[in-house]
Amino acid sequence: MVHTKKEREDRMMQSTALIKFTRSEVQLLINSLHMSISTVVPCVENGEWKKPYEKIQKDLINITEQFIEKEREININVKKEESGTNNPAECYDCSD
Repeated sequence: MVHTKKEREDRMMQSTALIKFTRSEVQLLINSLHMSISTVVPCVENGEWKKPYEKIQKDLINITEQFIEKEREININVKKEESGTNNPAECYDCSD
């Protein structure tokens, strides 16, 4: 995507915010964006108005994938701790 100099300058001037959402809240946002994007707007021929919403939706989908990956990592670590495979202190001498 090619941005004009003005678009790049505008982007650098924008403030950002850190907002905390749960996984289910992110999914609700994705669903809402999907409904908005799929809406047919009369008298609008090109889909330019959809692009910022599609970008946000894509970002939220990536965030959801990160949630899933983090949950997998947590589950793997919990299983390792429960089985003792990640805790050498619980190992015993197999030569008996």
